Amino acid sequence: MTRVGCVPYLNAYPLVARTTLDVHYAVPTELPPLLANREVAAILVSSIVGLRTPSARVVKGACVGSFGPVHSVRLFSKVPLHKIRSLALDQSSMTSNTLAQILLKELHGIQPVAIAEPPELSKMLSKHDAALLIGDNGMRADGTGLHIMDLGDAWTNWTGLPFVWAMWLGGQDLTPEIADHLVIARKQAVANLDEVVPEAVERFGFTEEVTRHYLSKTMTYDFDARHEAALRVFGEFALAHGVITEMCMPEWVSGELAV
Repeated sequence: MTRVGCVPYLNAYPLVARTTLDVHYAVPTELPPLLANREVAAILVSSIVGLRTPSARVVKGACVGSFGPVHSVRLFSKVPLHKIRSLALDQSSMTSNTLAQILLKELHGIQPVAIAEPPELSKMLSKHDAALLIGDNGMRADGTGLHIMDLGDAWTNWTGLPFVWAMWLGGQDLTPEIADHLVIARKQAVANLDEVVPEAVERFGFTEEVTRHYLSKTMTYDFDARHEAALRVFGEFALAHGVITEMCMPEWVSGELAV
C-alpha cells in the first residue's frame, strides 16, 4: 500500500479523512527525511520546503491554505509587536517561522533574535518577548493579556492574497495516479463535512462549533491560480530575507481523474 506523511493537526484532516492510503503522522520538521529515504511517496509539508527543493513535485489541486485569519498560526507577545526583541519560534514549524519573521520585518520594522523552542507558551514567554505557536497548539493557546498577531490575517491584509501553509510534495514516487487519489480524497472530504466534522471532533477534541467553522470557513483546501501567485510572492520574500538561496517553483503533478 502506498504510504504518505501528514502533519497531525486539525487543519490537515480533510486532506486525509477520505484517503485509503497508509498515512504516517509526524510534525512538519520530521517529514522531509521520510521522503528523502523513500519511506513515503509524498508528504504534506510546509510550503517553504517546496520552494527550496530543486525538482520538487507537488500535487496540483490540494493544499492547506487560508484567506484571512487562520487562528492556528499565531504570535503571542508580552510587549507591543514593534518592541519585540526576542522571539521563540515553534520548533515543529518551518513556513510559519519564516512568515513570522518576514511580517515582523516588513510590517513592524524589527528583526528580533529568534530561537526555536518546544511549543509551550508559558515557558517560551518566560525567556522571550514573544512566541509563535502553530497547529492545534496555536488554536488552544490562551492569549489573554497578550498582543496577538494572526499570521494568516496579517499576510492577507498586507498582500490581498491567500496563504499556502502546506502542500503534498514528493519525488519520482509521486505519480499522477497518487496525485489523483489525493485530490479526489480532498474533494470527497470537503463535500461531506457533515460526516468529517464529528470524526474530527472525536480525534482532535475541539467543540463541534469550532471544528465546523474552522474546516468550512477558515481553512481552504483547493489550489488555484491565486494560491500559486501567493506561493510565488512568499518565495520572493523568503529569498529577499535570505531564508532560501534560490526559489524553486515546483513541478505540478496531476492526473486525468482529478482535473
